[in-house]
Amino acid sequence: MFVCDSLGFVILFGVSTLFVDGLLPGLFGGIIATGVGLAATISGVKGVNDWWRLSTTDSVPMDEAVGANELVQVQGHVRPSQPSNTIRSPIHDKECVAYEYKINHIVQGTGDPSIDSGSKSIPFIISDETAEILVDPTADSLSLQHERNTVTGGEEMLDQVDEEKLDVEPSVHTENSGVIKGPIELMEGTISIGEDITVVGKTNTPPESVSVAADAVMTSGVEDLTVMNDGPRTTTLKTGARGVFLLIIGLLLSITGLTAFVTTITGLV
Repeated sequence: MFVCDSLGFVILFGVSTLFVDGLLPGLFGGIIATGVGLAATISGVKGVNDWWRLSTTDSVPMDEAVGANELVQVQGHVRPSQPSNTIRSPIHDKECVAYEYKINHIVQGTGDPSIDSGSKSIPFIISDETAEILVDPTADSLSLQHERNTVTGGEEMLDQVDEEKLDVEPSVHTENSGVIKGPIELMEGTISIGEDITVVGKTNTPPESVSVAADAVMTSGVEDLTVMNDGPRTTTLKTGARGVFLLIIGLLLSITGLTAFVTTITGLV
């Protein structure tokens, strides 16, 4: 018992000494900065890879894309996989097959502006004059052009959105709560019926479980899928810029964190 108590005292004394000397915050700060930096670096590398993939993939007619054992870029008109198989967007109430939205509180300073964000998609058909392809995107594969509008306060926001599709805090329902005040930005992107879009991915033979008549399917799998309606060039530039930015920030944070960690460890020796 005496040995355990003595060991506990030594540990507590050592931790207290590290706090007093400013060593423990240096260690933790270095570890955290390095971890965040590595995560940002990984995201940056993925963004640069996506940029390269988008910029080097050739656009082909759909009949040539069907059966091609490589990444292809196709353009086509959107229609639902079944006549009634559509969804409606939460902000502009558009009939569509995919949407993503963001609701941000426009604030000054460093506070978190995000109120809510989300996305939803269902399988749909794109077609040109040569073939039809069933596309099944995920949230990560969408790159959509957003419509933006600004409202004043949570009350006006709730008047313009479908609350059942959102995940906002209950406090926004109370006008005098003081939580949601000032301008709020509503952003929404959709893939509408009849719209022309671009898809980059790899085609596969439709599985037997798919009841929709299509010449091929494009899904998120081993090869990344990108579904965009803001133009291939715009999406490529945005993806590349975001990837380079994250890569630079990640490397800077990693170097800073490692330097702080090594410096702190060296001070203990």
